[in-house]
Amino acid sequence: MSKIIDIKVKDQFSKVIEAKALLRSFAEQHQHDAIDLVKKIEHIVVDGETILPSIELLFESQKSSNIYKVVE
Repeated sequence: MSKIIDIKVKDQFSKVIEAKALLRSFAEQHQHDAIDLVKKIEHIVVDGETILPSIELLFESQKSSNIYKVVE
């Protein structure tokens, strides 16, 4: 079962935005392991847009020119 959590992301202009993140199902089983939060995220949702992570663990919007990084 997947879990949705509230997170904050920062765009390339250092603006902090409230977002949602869907955690991968394995993340629930390994909650206490020292795995970075960003590696546990399946995708984020910003302003209704679902954004998948890139190889660099950044989230690039297809609707706007924004690139997001998880900050907490």
